[in-house]
Amino acid sequence: MNRQTIITLIFLLIWNVGFAQKPLIELDIHNKKIGYYINLERKLGSKKFDTEQTYVKGRQTTQPEIFRRKEAGLPDLLVYYTYFKRDSTISEILYEWDVYNFDKKDHNIQSKIVSENLIKKYNQIIDFINSKYGESNAEGNLNDLSLINNSQGLNRKDTWSPNDSLKISAYTTLSNFYKKDQFVTINPTYKIRVYINNLKEEKPLALSTDQVKSMDRTFNEFVKLLSEDKFDEITKLLSDEIVKTVTIDILKQIKTGINIDKKFDLYMNRMKMLPDGNTYAMLQYKYSDDTNLPPKEYIAILFDGKNKILNLQPMRQE
Repeated sequence: MNRQTIITLIFLLIWNVGFAQKPLIELDIHNKKIGYYINLERKLGSKKFDTEQTYVKGRQTTQPEIFRRKEAGLPDLLVYYTYFKRDSTISEILYEWDVYNFDKKDHNIQSKIVSENLIKKYNQIIDFINSKYGESNAEGNLNDLSLINNSQGLNRKDTWSPNDSLKISAYTTLSNFYKKDQFVTINPTYKIRVYINNLKEEKPLALSTDQVKSMDRTFNEFVKLLSEDKFDEITKLLSDEIVKTVTIDILKQIKTGINIDKKFDLYMNRMKMLPDGNTYAMLQYKYSDDTNLPPKEYIAILFDGKNKILNLQPMRQE
């Protein structure tokens, strides 16, 4: 074997090792169509996957095409491709490693090696994206693995906005915490999510400052009346579409589902399109003492065109 052949083999070995260590994340999604990614998944040996869920997307985009990739030492990767209806170009890619996708039983605590492998994978992803777009805007860290045993768990979130047409966000949550009571079950959590968003084609409708203030006043009044058991007065805050169907018993159930003794912070406001094609204003509130990213618990409220409550639902991140 001559010197040139040896050099070539060494180069190929270094290349293959380096490539294998890089997370396979597509960052340049502009002008690429769904057909490109379907062919990519076929080459990788991925299988189509059905989560049996409906995903609320914009009017111009489809339900995602979902593929399952086999992983070693990690939960299998689900890749969600959402694309624009008019020309099949990609709107969003979501990469998701989540134990719960394939193990939905209660108290499904995983071995320490699973958490360690997820941390390693997350760090690889961050290093890879940082190499392309510079340091992320980071919140939290993954330095103390012992934190996975408490109720908040181990969390980190990273975001990048390299230009006005691309946004990338990633987060991981690792927790062994388990709790079950009459109303809520909190299961252990081991997941990574990475979102690659094409912002160039479709910008979401924004709520005005006056709208947000009006709906915020409605929510705070709702909580005040709920805490005082003034259920009859609450009806003035409800949309005409639901006021006749919301009973005192339902309001009592809502009261037990949220902690009205805690302070709420407005966490997010946006427009949300439901499967019926109608778009509504939505506010999300978290508890002030919840420092998780994203919050473990929040309340999602939909409002009608008169800024009255159409739907209120306590939510919990598993």
